[in-house]
Amino acid sequence: MREKLISLLIGPDRDRRNQFYLALDLLNVSKACIAQDNTSKALDYLKKHPNLNPDYIFLDSLLPSDETPRFLKELRKIKRLVQVPVIWYAASFDADQQLAIREAGFAAGLAKQGDVHKLKGNLQVLFRSELHETAVPDETSAAARFKMKMKEMLLQTQSLLEVPEHLLTHS
Repeated sequence: MREKLISLLIGPDRDRRNQFYLALDLLNVSKACIAQDNTSKALDYLKKHPNLNPDYIFLDSLLPSDETPRFLKELRKIKRLVQVPVIWYAASFDADQQLAIREAGFAAGLAKQGDVHKLKGNLQVLFRSELHETAVPDETSAAARFKMKMKEMLLQTQSLLEVPEHLLTHS
């Protein structure tokens, strides 16, 4: 693991971003963590800051799935970012989903945690692991394949942000 890391976190949820910052602080490995609300803003930011070379890019699963293939394609056009691992940051992630994640163009997946210490532990494992080069899906079917794979994965797990229906009914 490198001494100090630069991360880019792309996600709409401010509370999750704050939790992510806290976990990085607890690890004492963060040189910087930049957050953007969506993939368009992230790409603009990366293009406007040519000296920024993040060690990791984390992409929140709450973003619309049609944005992701375009983002990965545009990101890989930026030569300095070709080898930067992009991590799928989802409400839950199971090792069985690793193949689908890699086929979609991600280096790995990371589960969001309600507990900052668990997130810290997951980040520590991720930072110590050797991530293999990720393939960029071909443009024609990337969006369709990504949507299908992510829909399957998200259906297997319930988002932490979803409220079960029985809790919404009033007695």
